[in-house]
Amino acid sequence: MGKFGKVIRYASCLTVILIVFSILSTAALAGNGAGASNDAKNEKTLETLQKQELIKEKIPARNQTENRTLERYQLREEAQERTQLKEQLKVHKNNYQSSKKNFLAIRKQLRSGNYNKEELEITREYLNSSIDYMIAHLEKVQYNLKQSNGDDTEARIDAIEDRISQLEDEKKDIGKAEDLEDFANATESVRGVWNNVRNRTAVETGQTACESLDKFVNKSEAVSLKLENEIESLNKTGVNTTELEAKLANYNALMDSARENNEAAKKIYNKENATQEELQKADNYQQSALKEIKEANQILKEIFSELEPHRSEVRNRIRTRNSVGTEFTDTETSGETNSSSGNESENSSEDGLEN
Repeated sequence: MGKFGKVIRYASCLTVILIVFSILSTAALAGNGAGASNDAKNEKTLETLQKQELIKEKIPARNQTENRTLERYQLREEAQERTQLKEQLKVHKNNYQSSKKNFLAIRKQLRSGNYNKEELEITREYLNSSIDYMIAHLEKVQYNLKQSNGDDTEARIDAIEDRISQLEDEKKDIGKAEDLEDFANATESVRGVWNNVRNRTAVETGQTACESLDKFVNKSEAVSLKLENEIESLNKTGVNTTELEAKLANYNALMDSARENNEAAKKIYNKENATQEELQKADNYQQSALKEIKEANQILKEIFSELEPHRSEVRNRIRTRNSVGTEFTDTETSGETNSSSGNESENSSEDGLEN
């Protein structure tokens, strides 16, 4: 092969290696367990929505002090693990960006074919750091799945573990690479693995998020019915409940819309071989559902806040009635006791006279 042919071959190999940049885009690595491109804000939103329910399920009925202690311990542990994963991802991201910068500095030499062992090691470091960054991302997704409390969480976590193993095997092949063509072949293999991993992970984490959202949406029906009955009872007492009724209607509309968006996302995530465009569309549906649930929860807080004074008034009336009832019962009991004692005394005297 002539010199020009070698240059073309090296340029082709370099092009293949540079493709890694496209598969390690910020969007591709921003997933958090609720879709292909969710960010930390959306992760926190879903986590906040789930936290109270998770604690209720994990902690059995004990006294209040024990519950609070265990809850604080769990939250502290989760916060530490979340921080550790975040720092780990940040380290791998920095390593990737640094090695990428070094790789770009030598690409002219690689393209010309005028490279030595040092340039090959820089290429190897770049590819390894790319895979480390991918693995760190998947480990973060694993953690989010564990926190989600979904129906098929364990199976999905195991599937991600298998994908991490695949990427680690790719690192072994990169470690054996001896020339630029070997690196190009290894890169092509990594790209295939990552594209499959990225799509499957987006589907499975999206499905898990759909399940979590389903739980909140379904529970909203019981909440709405309870509030509707309470507002109706309040209205019968002469209280103007127009504003409360309007807020409850708004709450129901938001939850209905969230349900529709979640169902639309679910259809795409359950579709076989969904495309990246479809997965992005499903993620958008989920983001809309999350936003609507947040708005609905804010309205719920306002309704509870407005109902609280009326609830306090009812509680006070019940306490007063119970207190009066208790006093009346005590008085009656005392009178009966005294009367009974008097009769017994009188009967004793009569018995004595007869004797």
